[in-house]
Amino acid sequence: MKTLVFTVAVFMVFISCTSPKIVTEAQQKEMLLWGNQTPFEIVSYRASPIPTAAFSEVANSGLLAPGNTASSIDLIGNSNSFKMDGDTITAYLPYFGERQFGGNYGSNEGGIKFDDKPMSQEISYNSKKRRIEMRFKIKQERDNEIYNIIVYIFPNHSTQIYVNSSERTPISYNGKIKSLEHKEVTIGDI
Repeated sequence: MKTLVFTVAVFMVFISCTSPKIVTEAQQKEMLLWGNQTPFEIVSYRASPIPTAAFSEVANSGLLAPGNTASSIDLIGNSNSFKMDGDTITAYLPYFGERQFGGNYGSNEGGIKFDDKPMSQEISYNSKKRRIEMRFKIKQERDNEIYNIIVYIFPNHSTQIYVNSSERTPISYNGKIKSLEHKEVTIGDI
């Protein structure tokens, strides 16, 4: 009897993990509008830096808030955003990790910050993985740092942002996407 219960439990877990999630046609159309026509903002709730030896030492010294580790930092309450409106991307993402090359971070801000048109851009729908995939290459003007950014958008509006920098260790962010509505200003609004 115990063997039967165990077998049924394993089967149920297997089925629940492998059942395909259906993306409706409406969800797919909405997803295809992100970045192409619909301006959006992503607010991240978790950062995942690469836990190098030096950063792990800093994390283990007690400088991180409780519940955070060298590979997972809670961003709730920290200002951050990744916005795309037309062909302009504006971002401020807090950065946790190591600088790979000499130089400075450009200012007193240690985060990843830019407001510009990407040097290259590719947006596509991956039907096999059921997600929008956006790839950008953008330059931070204040110190000539170049970012290769990949953004994944899923049907439930969750997101993953991967940032590879020319001067810092990689980092990723998990968050949620929402549309930015444009409001036309009329004389009556002034």
